[in-house]
Amino acid sequence: MIYLRGHHLICLHFFTGEGYNKEFVENLYTVIDRTKDEIILVVEGADEICKKCPYLINIICKDEKEIAEMDRTALELLKLKTNNTVSWDYLKEKLPEIFTHWYKLYCIPCIYLNVCSKTSLFKSFRKGSS
Repeated sequence: MIYLRGHHLICLHFFTGEGYNKEFVENLYTVIDRTKDEIILVVEGADEICKKCPYLINIICKDEKEIAEMDRTALELLKLKTNNTVSWDYLKEKLPEIFTHWYKLYCIPCIYLNVCSKTSLFKSFRKGSS
């Protein structure tokens, strides 16, 4: 079982191989590979992506308040709650209907917008929402 927080349920779909450092990126690849075969448990707070993040301090994100708000919004949009289990396929099915709202709230101000926007999935959602 994979443990993921709310915003990672959306943002991981646009991962391109870039990140904070090599260890963080390698962990992202590992987690994404696992999503093909494992169920995801929705968690609150630090998850399997966060454990290799340089901003995780004593198991808490340095921007926890802001990130927790993103998580709550992601779960609302995905119609999920903490401790729900979900498949990667369910998340992929929900993305088209929630993307425009997510984009306006979180992608536009995100430091990774220029990275995520290179993916074909991101481009297809942007084209469909214009």
